[in-house]
Amino acid sequence: MRSRVTRPVVRRIRTRRRGAHWLFATSALLMSTSLAARPAAAQPPAPAPAVQPAGLIRFDIPAGALDDALRLYEATTGLAVDVRLPADTLHMMQSPGVSGMATLDGALEALLDGTALVVTGRASGVITVDLRGVSESVQVTGRLPHVPSPKYATPLASTPQTIQVISQGVMNEQGAFTLSDAMRNVPGITLQAGEGGGASGTAGDMFNMRGFTAANSLFVDNVRDDGLITRDVYNLEQVEVYLGPTGADVGRGNAAGYVNMTTKAPRLGDSYTGTISAGSADTRRATADVNVQVPLGESGTWLGGTSLRLNALWQQGGIAGRDYAENARASVAPSLALGLGTPTRVVLQGQFTRQDNVPDYGIPGAAWTAPLAPASVLASRPVSQQTYYGSPEIDYDDATQTSVTARVEHDLSPRWSVRHQTRYNDTSRDAVVTAISAVASFVAADETVAFSRQVNRRDNTILSNQTTLTGRLSTGPVAHALTAGVELVGESYSAPGFTGGGTRLPESIHAPNPFTPIADFAPVPSGATTDGTTRTLALSAFDVATVGRLQVNGGVRVERYDTEYRALATAGLRTDLDARDAIVSGKAGVLLQLTPMANVYASFGRTVTPPGSGNFALSAQPNNANNPFVDPQVSRHLEVGAKWDLFRRRLSATVALFDTRNENVIYTIDATTVPPLFNQDDAQHLQGATVGLVGQVTDRWSLMANGAWLDGRQDSQNVAIDRRQLTLMPAWSGSLWTTYAVKGFTAGGGIRFSDRVFVNTANTIAVPAFHLVDAVASYAVNAHLTLRLNGYNLTDEVYIRSISNNGGRYMPGLRRSVLLSTQVGF
Repeated sequence: MRSRVTRPVVRRIRTRRRGAHWLFATSALLMSTSLAARPAAAQPPAPAPAVQPAGLIRFDIPAGALDDALRLYEATTGLAVDVRLPADTLHMMQSPGVSGMATLDGALEALLDGTALVVTGRASGVITVDLRGVSESVQVTGRLPHVPSPKYATPLASTPQTIQVISQGVMNEQGAFTLSDAMRNVPGITLQAGEGGGASGTAGDMFNMRGFTAANSLFVDNVRDDGLITRDVYNLEQVEVYLGPTGADVGRGNAAGYVNMTTKAPRLGDSYTGTISAGSADTRRATADVNVQVPLGESGTWLGGTSLRLNALWQQGGIAGRDYAENARASVAPSLALGLGTPTRVVLQGQFTRQDNVPDYGIPGAAWTAPLAPASVLASRPVSQQTYYGSPEIDYDDATQTSVTARVEHDLSPRWSVRHQTRYNDTSRDAVVTAISAVASFVAADETVAFSRQVNRRDNTILSNQTTLTGRLSTGPVAHALTAGVELVGESYSAPGFTGGGTRLPESIHAPNPFTPIADFAPVPSGATTDGTTRTLALSAFDVATVGRLQVNGGVRVERYDTEYRALATAGLRTDLDARDAIVSGKAGVLLQLTPMANVYASFGRTVTPPGSGNFALSAQPNNANNPFVDPQVSRHLEVGAKWDLFRRRLSATVALFDTRNENVIYTIDATTVPPLFNQDDAQHLQGATVGLVGQVTDRWSLMANGAWLDGRQDSQNVAIDRRQLTLMPAWSGSLWTTYAVKGFTAGGGIRFSDRVFVNTANTIAVPAFHLVDAVASYAVNAHLTLRLNGYNLTDEVYIRSISNNGGRYMPGLRRSVLLSTQVGF
């Protein structure tokens, strides 16, 4: 344990704030210095001459608005074009079009002829286009959404799968701070509060997707990220949510899918952006994003394509509607890119984060208006939802995260490229918490609650190496987009045990005293510990075959995993368990282009969930899903859908129907026998539908709307839960976010709805449905300064944001709040 747990609280708080102010001042100085030092008329180096590919492609793009022409180019080639100009500017530009057989570069040059635009860079299937000889630029928000993963060779409109992309622009507009904030745009998501007592493995971003836990399903730049920390979005380009079993992409997983966060990387050109925000609950936040092109060599050479980028964050404040709880974090993310705009590109990235929170483990379940557990007894009178049950003078939840990434990309030819990425991530969490651990913690006779005191520490480390080969070729009339990869990953965790967390006497549920002395508080290692490692070697291959209007794709991943679990109890009892096996995951799909604007598709996916894949924890209990000798759970997913573009390709519409079945679920016939009598004939069955609208209705009107209907059921031999709804799964959910801009003013807002969710498998206890209304208003003072005001939960609805797995405690939803932001950009 850190020795500072015994320091007086006054000293601790002052130390933290003094450091926070220092970081805030430094960030502001850095931003001001960068802006002042910016060359007034710096010219970027001339773009490297395009290398003409030997292959020819047929194009049929008519003359017209440039944005329409580029969208048709993207649909034809499968490449993404990143134009550094406002969308309305693109619409005013005219393109002469291109018709007939042409190379990729030749067609693009023809489309740009007469527009003063040139290609300034190429990387990972993305072509960057900017004004010739102009250093100032802003990134377009109107281009087609795409995912940077090399495993997806076609635009989203031509991908036979439900993928939702939450862009940096939307997150900024909504004032989203964390991954959980961003995920509120995805229907079917339910936040989790973890275990009743707040164990060491339950912290950070935790949620269910479509009724299945998303534990161990978070990725950064396509590498698994299982650290227990709240993930901030300040250094993200976008968040991608891949729904349904997707084991072919990432290996071991679950029936829900996974979330990938794409980080910011250096680019050609100079840009300077800073945001300062202040709001309810004394929230203060500052971010900076500085990208500087630093040519180290002659124009067009490898060293000439050098850029630096620095993202920084500082935040401190409380939580709207909660007393004493506080969130504080600081982070910096430097990065360097070499060879931009050349066939060989190298990117080095780092992110260093510190989190220093006063934790809030919620409110006793007895404080809600209805029972949240079968044995729950309610308080005799209402309990304020602001009531805090922690010990802010002693409790803390601190975490650090260090991430380093090195990525090398080389174009072997105009159609073939190879990419290698090495990523190291280390996350440590150190916490002392006060929690209500169970339903029985509330004593109805005197209306008091008993407190659980816990000292937690957990360290997670991952080292990933990924090598990917991508290319395009033709076999007769069939065009292929191929991807092959190898991945070697080592993951580990360690969670030592502690004793001496202290004792806090029971107190009134209505008026607990957060400053009640904690007796016998002297944390020391108990001698108990648990640790685990998983080593994975995986091979994968994907192909997208296109002939005419028909597209057929498929992918397979074969991986060999080796998991080791070690547990040492305080009494010296040691448990050593190992699980190793080879698993195969795959997917296949067929897509038919009905018109240039509309596609229909059908797809299949398969994912395997082996023992210990969620948290490294293996079990010797025979009838436990994490026993090394039970069969892994297998999820199969069928989906049919349609995707089409509206309003001259400004708005994308999607609809999908799906059927997911998770099999090999354990059913215990008789737990009293030795060993227990069980089988794996139970299953979980999910059917549903999703709809979505994303994009620009007009140049001024933007829209993002998503909805889902889910019908998830238990297929069990236990009649008490058979055909019952999956827990923490809303049958109906959706979100709407829309804005309208006119003469520098932008106004809009949104609404989020989540149906009731059941807490227990028998479906006798439910968390009520809720809907939240948010709003935004902004004004562009000039081309460089924007003021924005966000309002959250405007109706001040009282709701449950998350609940523990035993119903003993819950986190109340955030109350009405506001956030005022000032954004500067050059």
